[in-house]
Amino acid sequence: MDKKQDILEKIWSELKDSLIISGHPFHIFSLSTINNNFPDSRNVVLRSINKDKSYITFHTDKRSNKIIQIKDNNNVCCLFYDKTNKIQLKIYGKISIVEDKQIIFDTWSKSKDMSKVCYLNKFSPGTPMKDSKEYILERDNINLNEGIKNFCILKINISIIDWLNLNHKGHERLLIDIINNKKEWIAP
Repeated sequence: MDKKQDILEKIWSELKDSLIISGHPFHIFSLSTINNNFPDSRNVVLRSINKDKSYITFHTDKRSNKIIQIKDNNNVCCLFYDKTNKIQLKIYGKISIVEDKQIIFDTWSKSKDMSKVCYLNKFSPGTPMKDSKEYILERDNINLNEGIKNFCILKINISIIDWLNLNHKGHERLLIDIINNKKEWIAP
């Protein structure tokens, strides 16, 4: 393999490792969407990858503003950064809501209870409140599975990966066009 292909393989390997290695720098990434012609970014947790089909997924509350944003404009950018190795990934793609009820149910069933609780909040994310903890439901006698009604899986079909290696001996930057299967060095 050539160096460009090696880098692409390493990217997929690191994304896969982030799903199983606690504290891996790619486990949490910044997702940017468009809100009224302005970028809107937040951190999300990488939940799955598919190298063969070139996509990644994460979970969210379907009542969140990002759902409206992606329905208006499904172009997104994901920013990953590995501080130790000084590797930055910008992943561009099209985001969609997973609609398959069986996949949603299976994913929900495998989720930890501490994750399921996040989908039982009284209010939609971003709702104004009088008190900082007002959104929390009383935890006595709650059915965690009621949260599935607010649970959503978002899938990003990757079109471009912009890889940057920050190195005191000389930075390197590789633009990987997944759709057209092209890789080219670009100025950092």
